[in-house]
Amino acid sequence: MVANIDTDCQRRINRVSAKKRKPVRLLIPVGGAGAQRKFIIKLVEALASYVKNGKVQLFLNAGDHVHMKTAFLQVLDKCSLDFDTVKDTAGVVAFQKSLLDPKNEPTKAVTLFTFDEYFPAVATTDILCRVADVLTCKPSELAFYCLPKLHIRRVGDHEAHSATRASELGDGTREAREVHDALAYVNLFLDGPDLLSQMNESVMRNNKSGIYDGCKKAVDLVLDASK
Repeated sequence: MVANIDTDCQRRINRVSAKKRKPVRLLIPVGGAGAQRKFIIKLVEALASYVKNGKVQLFLNAGDHVHMKTAFLQVLDKCSLDFDTVKDTAGVVAFQKSLLDPKNEPTKAVTLFTFDEYFPAVATTDILCRVADVLTCKPSELAFYCLPKLHIRRVGDHEAHSATRASELGDGTREAREVHDALAYVNLFLDGPDLLSQMNESVMRNNKSGIYDGCKKAVDLVLDASK
């Protein structure tokens, strides 16, 4: 993700430009043990009209949580939202590869990612971040990812400061505690290119300052210690 920041951010800026105005792609992963189920299901239901109007695309990562897969299937059926399902890492990689080409769009406006094992569930979010416009997540460690972020209600109080820090850096929103707060941000994304363009420009600027070099620095520390 870090190696491709400038390329990916410029592609996002082009997608939301006044001339193109492509649908905003929201990647919604379910973290931890799926404790966000009620909030996320209400959010998907609230976004249904945006999806049907061609304004929003949803990438829903249920991970390896069977109850979240069931909940997603129920709300998609309730809202009459057509969707594709991806069930393995090969499918995720193929999905990403297709969308890295700016001419391509997903076959359906909603794509559900669901897995039987832990590792592909976690890797999927990393893979999809490159082709998402906005990572819609609780302010956990994902708050430090290098793409625009819409922070929804936290699970643990210790997560609150992550959203604050992201908003200070300009690459993420403050925490949206209620669904209507999250929708207010979505409406800002849709009203014009300014907010998403600014967030992507902040990501590129932050990268030049080394903000996203945490993993690299951790490896450097280990290598230095082993000398």
